[in-house]
Amino acid sequence: MNFIKNWIRTLPNEIDDYLETFFSENDVTEDDIDFFEFLIGLTVFEIAIFSAHLESTIERMQFEGLTQTQITSRISEQLTNTTGAFGILLTSSTDMVRYGMREASRLGMMSVYNEVYGDNAQYRWIVARGVKHCADCEQRQGEVHTFNDWVGLGLPASGWSRCNFRCYCMLDPVGAIDDVVQV
Repeated sequence: MNFIKNWIRTLPNEIDDYLETFFSENDVTEDDIDFFEFLIGLTVFEIAIFSAHLESTIERMQFEGLTQTQITSRISEQLTNTTGAFGILLTSSTDMVRYGMREASRLGMMSVYNEVYGDNAQYRWIVARGVKHCADCEQRQGEVHTFNDWVGLGLPASGWSRCNFRCYCMLDPVGAIDDVVQV
């Protein structure tokens, strides 16, 4: 538990150092900052869920009559085995990292496409095969719209569909690749 307390104490300085480096880069755009702020918001939300779950677990143990030593031991065991609140935190952190990497890649790709093809470029919905995909995405297979229209309708992995943030579908300039991609 001391490791966690010490890590949390140093975290603000590490975050400040990272943000200073991130914002000092010359090629950081307003869209990059908006996306980064969105990810920070999601992360804060996930931390709140973790904290509430951990507090609830501790309160339940106190209600059951466990001593502080027993509670500390059980929480340490959950931390070691990545169960309880720590399992939830691991899952949400993993999902957040995957989502952040996938979306950062897509945003970069869309930025390049818009530079090359112009703002009115048409993008076709490509369904990813080899991974789970939902009926919502299946219905969109082959649909064509401008990027701004797709933003309004819902981008892949933006949470609009049953796939939620686990969507692996993509948008591609019309005619560039097949309607279906094996992942």
